[in-house]
Amino acid sequence: MTVVADSLGSRPEQSNRPTIPAPRSMVEQPRPKAIADLTLAATSTAASVGVMFLRCTLTEWQRDELGNNGEAVLSALISEAVASTGVPEPSPRWTELTDLALIRVRLVLLETGVIVEVADRHNQPPTWADAVTSLCSRWNSYRTDAGRVVWCELEPPLYELTAIGLPKRIRTKAVDTTRRPAASVDRELLQRVLEGLEGL
Repeated sequence: MTVVADSLGSRPEQSNRPTIPAPRSMVEQPRPKAIADLTLAATSTAASVGVMFLRCTLTEWQRDELGNNGEAVLSALISEAVASTGVPEPSPRWTELTDLALIRVRLVLLETGVIVEVADRHNQPPTWADAVTSLCSRWNSYRTDAGRVVWCELEPPLYELTAIGLPKRIRTKAVDTTRRPAASVDRELLQRVLEGLEGL
């Protein structure tokens, strides 16, 4: 397993690497602030190792608020990659590991969020689960010479979080607590209700 995590400033330019396609409405392509990579064996443990890598990287980038959504998205993408190209069995036989595929996880820190990429050797487009797409602002995939890259963009929530990860309550105007005059009381109605209850 190889782990490489560095900022873009120290990374050499690679012109032959495919770029993430931008939507047509975007004027400029977003500029990455940092990139972190992890190469995994396509086995049943890949998802849990990938999630640990994601959590550590998001903490380093001070983007902890993306942790829960990022964990769900990355787990789903890695699980699909393992099911398509690797050995999903928890206890594989040695003969099943002769042509073991690799999965590459790449996290890209942008000003507006984080892009999660999973590259594998499968050449078909992914099946997008609603659970994954509902957590992402954008998602797509593209083919490469070695297979495919599936990516999702996570954006921070529009609300501030508390220390334990819950949304902070937005304070509203002070509630008027002055007593209002009581409504008029229908004594005859109250007497009939009382007699009815006593008759039970």
